[in-house]
Amino acid sequence: MEGFRLDNKGFTLIELLIAMLIVLIVMLGLLRGILEYNKFSIRAKMKDRATEIAKQFTAYVESLPYASDESGVRSILYANNPSWNNVICSSTSCSFFETQTDFYNLGSPTLTNPIDGLSSNLRLYPSSNNVNSQCICRGMNCPNTLPICTYEGFSGKRVYLAMNVARMIDDYGRETGKATSVLIWYFEPFTNTFKQITSVVIKEKR
Repeated sequence: MEGFRLDNKGFTLIELLIAMLIVLIVMLGLLRGILEYNKFSIRAKMKDRATEIAKQFTAYVESLPYASDESGVRSILYANNPSWNNVICSSTSCSFFETQTDFYNLGSPTLTNPIDGLSSNLRLYPSSNNVNSQCICRGMNCPNTLPICTYEGFSGKRVYLAMNVARMIDDYGRETGKATSVLIWYFEPFTNTFKQITSVVIKEKR
């Protein structure tokens, strides 16, 4: 009687370990890709959040009634800083767009203290790093109720708001309007890169 041989072609232990190692490497690569996409998504959401805050506050400034400096009305549009008193605008241009760089200067906030080192020219700036903290208003004729300057962001980061005001006058020294620079900043999640959004609102005196 002729015998027969059992042909066992199953995985050896080494082959099984190699296969598991390959699967593990693939899984780690996939997981890293998912984590990187998640970080990218959060950074994009942070930017969208900051952009939305800028749009909302710009719309808020546009909705405010005009406040002439001579009126003494309590308003964030009162141009309290004397450095803006000589800003001259004609029908075609405003000098502060070219020369008054302090009008757009936020200062030098840091990652460890995002509301420190801010410019002393700001009309509004954050009172604290706590979410929903009201602004501090610098100068004269500040309103009793102030807007929020610190907002919730993502991954423990905050979005901050500040505002500057310039009083525009014509060649005869008459007030013709107000210009506001709305400054939004944050430190990007995961990269901690400083980001800033600036918008300008011009309000003409009517």
